[in-house]
Amino acid sequence: MEITASLQTQPETPQKASRTATIWSLVSSILINGVLPFIIYILLTNYTNTSELLALVASGVPPLLESIVGILRRKRIDVLAGISLAGITASLIIALLGGSPKIYLIRESFFTAIFGLVFLVTLLFSRPLMFYFSRHFATGNHPKNIPWFDSLWQYRGFRISMRVMTTVWGIGFLLEAAIRIYLVFALSTEQFLIVSPFIIYGIIGILATWTFFYSRAGRKKSEAIRQSMLVQQNVSPAPDA
Repeated sequence: MEITASLQTQPETPQKASRTATIWSLVSSILINGVLPFIIYILLTNYTNTSELLALVASGVPPLLESIVGILRRKRIDVLAGISLAGITASLIIALLGGSPKIYLIRESFFTAIFGLVFLVTLLFSRPLMFYFSRHFATGNHPKNIPWFDSLWQYRGFRISMRVMTTVWGIGFLLEAAIRIYLVFALSTEQFLIVSPFIIYGIIGILATWTFFYSRAGRKKSEAIRQSMLVQQNVSPAPDA
C-alpha cells in the first residue's frame, strides 16, 4: 500500500508555465543577451576610441542587469543566470589583467564546461545533480511537496531517468563549450557576437525539449504502472479530471 500511496500522491502546488510567457522570456533574453551586446560593441568600436576589450566588457552590462533583476525577482539563481554571472565576473578579472579579446570571448565557455563536468561527476554520488533541478521545478520549491518528490527515488525507473538526464545535460554543456571555443578562433568578433547567443540557447533549447519528451514518456509509464497496481488491488482508479 505504501508504494501505491506514494504513486497517487501529487504535489499540491504544481508549477505551470504559460506558453506565451515562455516565448516572451526567450525573445527578451535573446534581445538582452544577443542583440544589445552586439549593438553596444559595434557603436563603441566604430564611433569611439574604446578598445575592443573594453567594448566587449561594456557589452556585458545588459546581461548583467538581466541576471541581477532575475535573481531579485525569483530569489534564486538558475543555470543560465549562474553562467552569466560567472562569465561577467571572469570578464572583469580579464579586463583588469589586460587579457586579450579572444580570451574574454571564451570566458562563458569555460564555465559551461565546468557545469558539464559537475553534472557528470555527480553521477558518482548517491543522487545526481538533475534530481535537485527536477525537484525544484516539479514541486515549485514548495516545502510540502518536496517529500513527495524525494519518495520517488525508491523506484528504479525514476533513478535511471535522473541519471540519464544528468548525463545528457553534462555532455550537452561540454558540447556547447567546445563549439563556442572553436568559433571564437574561427570567426571575427562581430560574427561571434551574432551567433554566440543562438549556440547556447539553441543547445539548451534542444536539451530542454528532449527532457520534456523524455520526462513525459516516463510519467506515462509510471501512470500505467500505477493503474496496473490499482487493478491488482481491486481499487478502481479515479477518473481523470
